[in-house]
Amino acid sequence: MFIRDLKRYHKYALYSAASELKSQVAGSYLGWVWWVLDPLLFMLVYTFVAVYVFQYQIENFPLFVFMGLTIWNFFGSTVTGCVGIISSYSAVTRKTYIPKFILVLMKMFENLIKMLISIGICLVTVIVIGIDITPNMLMCIPILLVYFVLVFGISSLCACLGVFVSDLSHVISIVMRFLFYLSAVFYSVDRFGEGLLSVYNMVCPTGFIIVQFRDVMMYGRSADYLMLLYWLIIGMILSIIGVKLLYRGEKDFMKVVF
Repeated sequence: MFIRDLKRYHKYALYSAASELKSQVAGSYLGWVWWVLDPLLFMLVYTFVAVYVFQYQIENFPLFVFMGLTIWNFFGSTVTGCVGIISSYSAVTRKTYIPKFILVLMKMFENLIKMLISIGICLVTVIVIGIDITPNMLMCIPILLVYFVLVFGISSLCACLGVFVSDLSHVISIVMRFLFYLSAVFYSVDRFGEGLLSVYNMVCPTGFIIVQFRDVMMYGRSADYLMLLYWLIIGMILSIIGVKLLYRGEKDFMKVVF
């Protein structure tokens, strides 16, 4: 059923994401540049605080932070946006049937485009400042694929629970704030001991993905294939559970939302 609906409705998710992106920049002078300005401005703030206040000594720190924000924003924006997405699109789903996981994919595609634009800027910056281009950079593709599956699973669960738990948006907001500071966006995990780092990689998916992305893009290191497989399996399990709950809850969604 999932594969059938994915083939049938994936274009709707793509077109809706493109339409939403266009509406966000409609009437704006800078257009899509705003999607990049947000992490850039945060990067400047964190760079100032870290370098000039706490005196962090990390090479190419602005790029270090920008990469972290780029990866984090995809997760944070998607999960937060999916909490109330079924209710938000009730006017559409009332008129025609749309599998609810398609709404999740729509939000993911919307934020994926923003992330890819920022990743393009990261790549240009890497070339401009003279960081060595290595074959390990290609590992960013499987890293992002694992990330996509993981975010889809978490977002699907949030979309389902968001219909029935009215306070979930507040809970998610607090969790997102905690997870942001846990995710090594503006600090290095190199100072962690081996034992602590192993635990960190197993309990903090966003932190692990951010570190992996930086490792292959900035430092030419190889990816941690075993941990990527670990998070891929978890992402697939969450995705299966989330999609099943979204299918099973179709009738209940109608009662609660409508």
